Amino acid sequence: MIFGQARRHELSRVLLLELQSRYNMFAGWKSRVALGLLFSSLAVAFENPIRAPAPDPSLVTADGIYYLTFTSYDRITIVRSDRLNGLIDGEQRTVWTDTNSTRNANMWAPELHRIDGTWYMFYSSCDSSLPCCDSCSTRVLRGCDDAGPFDCKFDHLADLVPPEGQRGGLDNNFAFSIDGTFLEVPEHGRYHVLSIRDNKFNQAIAITQLDTEKWTVGAWHVISIPDQPWERNITGAAAPPQDDLIGVNEAPHPLVHGDDLWLCYSGSNCGTPNYSLGLLHWNGGDPLLASSWDKTGPVFAQANGLYGTAHNSFFTSPDGTEIWNAFHATTRSTGSCGGDRFTSAHIVTFDENNVPHFGEPRPIGEVQVPPSGDKESTCRKGRL
Repeated sequence: MIFGQARRHELSRVLLLELQSRYNMFAGWKSRVALGLLFSSLAVAFENPIRAPAPDPSLVTADGIYYLTFTSYDRITIVRSDRLNGLIDGEQRTVWTDTNSTRNANMWAPELHRIDGTWYMFYSSCDSSLPCCDSCSTRVLRGCDDAGPFDCKFDHLADLVPPEGQRGGLDNNFAFSIDGTFLEVPEHGRYHVLSIRDNKFNQAIAITQLDTEKWTVGAWHVISIPDQPWERNITGAAAPPQDDLIGVNEAPHPLVHGDDLWLCYSGSNCGTPNYSLGLLHWNGGDPLLASSWDKTGPVFAQANGLYGTAHNSFFTSPDGTEIWNAFHATTRSTGSCGGDRFTSAHIVTFDENNVPHFGEPRPIGEVQVPPSGDKESTCRKGRL
């Protein structure tokens, strides 16, 4: 019987998924090599990393195309490809530079979001005339309505900072903020979630109501502080709980599956191997209250030669049936906040109770099944 291309692709994918589940049970190198060759021969595989260097990734899919943006420091760029493994050398375009010296340094963690049909870019940046990083604030650019984000012209829309007295720090006047993201909670509204300094100067996760007509925000409300040992690594070892200056909660990003909503975030300093992911599960209360969020973690941490496996985003497979985790990591065993971080991707699965499972980072070069609906492609080595 002769199958069409789509049918052959799906059969190969089903076989690959079964083989991959068995693949992880094999410890012998001969078994790994044999299965790796079989994966490649089926021509529906990819390898991590998917882009290098590429810290703080935001990856989205739209109309069968992958769009990836990440920290480029003095500009914001987008890479696109119709295959996940095509991002390694995909077409790249600079979509934003800035001549305003109050906001054109340390452009960190850009995130793509499509809101009411329009593409927006949330990001943070600092004053180039001042030392890093107290001047950093979260901002948003507006793109276009009728094209993919790669082809948009982006313009500065707003600085997402509330009035004095409603901010962070010891006196609620400290405007420092990074890693802003967009969150919509059913029957509650729209929110901006970010990392700020709390009243003990820890880096904490905060949330504020977001008006997407006026593009203004309300007071920052802290919903997570680094109160767990795994969130308090500064030199690779857990810091004493009484040290209030080194705990880190940053890089929030929403995860939605079924009726459940989480905020994923990164704990500890990015310059340690222990930089890891945690989850805040919304329990149905007022999103502005810390009591409405239940913390678990770490849910994803260093393994298999990858360190600092955090600052992530979630994207759907091209056919919309799967959720994937795009995260950065480094091969430096001491961790890194620098340009040696790369982007990798792994599928997220959910159990019968709708609890997400991230697995563990797979080794560089290990052949994996691509997202469902990914264009048929052969595996190519990721470059570091």
